[in-house]
Amino acid sequence: MSPERQRFFFVHVMRTGGTTLEQQLRRSFPPAEVYPNPDIDFPDGDVMHHLEVPYLLGLPAERLDKIRLFYGHFPYVVTEMLDADLVTLTLLRDPVERTLSLLRVMREQRPAWRGLTLEQIYDDVNMFPRLIHNHQTKVFSIGRHDRPRSYRDEVPIDGARLELAKQNLRRVDLIGLTDRYDMFTTTLEHRFGFVLSAQARMNAAGAGEASSHLRSRVATDNVIDLEFYDYARELVAGR
Repeated sequence: MSPERQRFFFVHVMRTGGTTLEQQLRRSFPPAEVYPNPDIDFPDGDVMHHLEVPYLLGLPAERLDKIRLFYGHFPYVVTEMLDADLVTLTLLRDPVERTLSLLRVMREQRPAWRGLTLEQIYDDVNMFPRLIHNHQTKVFSIGRHDRPRSYRDEVPIDGARLELAKQNLRRVDLIGLTDRYDMFTTTLEHRFGFVLSAQARMNAAGAGEASSHLRSRVATDNVIDLEFYDYARELVAGR
């Protein structure tokens, strides 16, 4: 397929720097060739549909065929369920740093949480299983058999899931690391011809206390994600 007709899917893992990348990537395509496009894809005005796997897969075939850039918080398996020739991209981040960033931004964005410590938010019974616990491994290990509905689905993460996540990650065409963001965007420019201007990070979390105790807890609770991230670093270095 010629470069000007290539189609892309950016698997956006939360708190990895993906919001900035999404906004830059979409500038390279006409609005009608990008998903999500609120003016086209959500006639009922409910933009939260953009997080729903069944909603995306249920779009009319003529709409799906026109999209050249898909992005969003979706499990990797959606790239296969679309049954299309897609260039896959993703960004991954050190699990401890990703989690702390998530806790900080949640505290900033939710008025009811602004007086809480990061530890208190970490212990939230909804936050932890859906958005924190070995989250990056989960995104890449959810399969068709899980009947995925969104990236927030709760699935048990074990050694078998880790191996599946590694297998799927090997299939990703371009893997970036948040701490090497510039290298990732430079590769995107050279390999695919995107024009990605330097700009401040969007949706960046402010600074906040993070005790050594909390860091230790996050590392202990997400040991599978740490192994997955180490594997991602090896893949990036090897490529």
